[in-house]
Amino acid sequence: MTSLSCAHAKRVLVVAATCHPERGSEPGLGWNWLRHIATHHDVVAIVGEADGNREAIDLALAANPALATRLRFVFVPWFDEPREGISGLLWQYYQPIYYRAYRRWMEQAYAEAERLCRSERFDLAHQLTMIGFREPGFPWRLPIPVVWGPVGGVQNVPWRCLPALGGVEACRHLARNVINSIQVRYHPRFRHALAKASTVFAVDSTTQEALRRFHGRESTLVAAALCEPDHPRRRVRVRGHGPLRLVFSGLHLSRKGLPFALQALSQLPASTSWTLDVLGEGIMSASWQQTAQRLGLKDRVTFHGYVPREKVIEIMDRGEVYVFPSLLEGWPTVIAESLSLGMPVVTTDLHGMRDMVTASCGRLVPADSRASIVMGLQRALSELLDNPALVTRLSEGAVERANELTAAKQMPKVMQAYEDAVRVAAI
Repeated sequence: MTSLSCAHAKRVLVVAATCHPERGSEPGLGWNWLRHIATHHDVVAIVGEADGNREAIDLALAANPALATRLRFVFVPWFDEPREGISGLLWQYYQPIYYRAYRRWMEQAYAEAERLCRSERFDLAHQLTMIGFREPGFPWRLPIPVVWGPVGGVQNVPWRCLPALGGVEACRHLARNVINSIQVRYHPRFRHALAKASTVFAVDSTTQEALRRFHGRESTLVAAALCEPDHPRRRVRVRGHGPLRLVFSGLHLSRKGLPFALQALSQLPASTSWTLDVLGEGIMSASWQQTAQRLGLKDRVTFHGYVPREKVIEIMDRGEVYVFPSLLEGWPTVIAESLSLGMPVVTTDLHGMRDMVTASCGRLVPADSRASIVMGLQRALSELLDNPALVTRLSEGAVERANELTAAKQMPKVMQAYEDAVRVAAI
């Protein structure tokens, strides 16, 4: 990407709570956005120090001296997140505990932002990650223009799909749906941040509609997870002989919906030839393995557990179709990774998935109920199994779609928002 001339370069203060050059999901999102913003402007980024990201960032900047001259980091220590025992369960299931700690971190980040603004000149601020709407941080209090986003978190599990998650998980997501629906309308700091932001970037069309409907606020849809323009493993997957190689990757949480895919696969004719690699781990891992065994799929489904990122890409690269029957997402990083590899995607017709996946690069299945999801997955997978040439055509479409979701195509929207924010503030 060609950078702007120095005459047009601005000084941008970015708050990116999560940022890591060697991770996926939001930490990877934070790093990728920062390095692309720094292609155009001088950036000071306030980030949470966690999981060895300081060392990884130092190495990444050392390997790219040009980037290091435009991107400077200020680290604010992250808070402890219990992983095991009762504390770990409370941390995961009782969200107010997490959000109190996260808000305290945001307060520390804002104090650092105020200090920087007193000692240095900035043209604007950008609240980047995390993308959840209910914790907008405090950059909107700064005396400079502010842009915010990508913003997400307004998405709910479809109400009629809740029973499919099982008793405890259904109750948990029911409570989340109710709280989410109230907070997206009335959360005071969310409303303040929306009112102050010069531009809001929405993570998907679901968020765009919610902002418009409840707050009369227009937003710009920008790909949160960017596809790599020249991925070293990108290729068109020419479907030949042998089993159709399916892949699922992600945290093993109930909302990710892997059992829908397992049930759909169990209903395919026994003569069909396929395999499924399941990457990742989480609280549902044991349950999902039991489901695969109960459905008689044990010999065709391989649970790899947690593997390093390099191994994840290697296993995905061996695959031919990515299956992602999730009920709740913003803009899934793993779909961007699949498209970057040239891998067609079969997923639910929800949230960011419907914005990312088109008929030319995959299949969207209805998500009105468990039955509709399972039936849709069964039909989509049967179509691919019966038509090898279709897999190849969709892989070609995945390559084309990945090219549309690169920084070269998406970042100009962000840069224009910066220009507009500074121009309006100067009037």
